[in-house]
Amino acid sequence: MPQLYHISYMSDAKPHALGPDTCGSIRAIGQQCLRNNARLGLTGCLFFTGNKFFQTLEGEPEDVEDTFGRISRDTRHQNLRVLSEGYILGRAFAGTTVTAPDCCLQLASEVLQELSHAVDTLALLQLHTRELETLLAVVTQSSRRHDFLLSS
Repeated sequence: MPQLYHISYMSDAKPHALGPDTCGSIRAIGQQCLRNNARLGLTGCLFFTGNKFFQTLEGEPEDVEDTFGRISRDTRHQNLRVLSEGYILGRAFAGTTVTAPDCCLQLASEVLQELSHAVDTLALLQLHTRELETLLAVVTQSSRRHDFLLSS
């Protein structure tokens, strides 16, 4: 059984790098993630607040590191910070190919501010993988999305 590795990072979206159609750009990123990560057997989660990316990638070490290398060179990111990385015993996001969230599900601005503040605070700490997994699981849990949505 191959060893598994993970990297969790956050970055700021470079202003105007996603173009005028941010939602369309995020969907395109999601489609690219689906293709590339399924091919490599990567799992994980990507969260986008509207100005920050927060992602965990997990899989075979070389595939995770190569993918993260491409991400770190992507001009849509700035201030990229690794929050946690290392070998793991098992996948936290087994069966979940990394993809971008549906950015058309608009989060309330106060929730976005709280999440951005939490992510900024997390970047200052040396986090345990379990803490990162918990944050991502809460934010991305589809049954909880309605708690954060603005009514149309």
